Amino acid sequence: MLAAFTAMIIMPFLYQIHVYGQGSTNGIKTWIDRENNIKILFSTRPEQPTVETPSALRFAVQNLETDNPVPHLLAHVVILGANITNQEAMFQLTNISAVDGHFTINVIFPDAGSYQIITKITSSSSSASSPSSPQTHGVASLASFIVVVVPATRSALNLSGENSITWIGLLVASAVGVSSFLILKNKLHVLKGKEE
Repeated sequence: MLAAFTAMIIMPFLYQIHVYGQGSTNGIKTWIDRENNIKILFSTRPEQPTVETPSALRFAVQNLETDNPVPHLLAHVVILGANITNQEAMFQLTNISAVDGHFTINVIFPDAGSYQIITKITSSSSSASSPSSPQTHGVASLASFIVVVVPATRSALNLSGENSITWIGLLVASAVGVSSFLILKNKLHVLKGKEE
């Protein structure tokens, strides 16, 4: 029993553990690669992509310790479709240059659902050891992000958000108009009844 307890305490210190992870704040998702000492920041514009509307997928690669951009990168991006039974690559883009550690791709999602965005970031050892680069080694990292695409709201009867004020105003104006018409009609009917 004592040996098992001692092993549980000592084991974490004997083995180096590399953690890859994804977090999200303010619409920016972060993939952390401790082995390469980088983080990949990912965001979409608009923040909530919709079907058949142009969307920008933005990537930024930074040094994990200094937050400085990692320059001279090449990226490969694969976007897997929303249909879970059909995991074929919907888009595949290669040799995307990220000279300053940033790159953007523009896409139009054809269907609503969840899309998996997989990116492979690489740099050569020579560019990583250049004086302007904060990295001391070449980078080769994979990251994965999920993007949820919602259906486009095409209905004119959408009563949510800013449209609700317009629709309520139209309903009140219609009710006032109908009420005024009925009151005038009733008064005319009463006046005709008195004349006879």
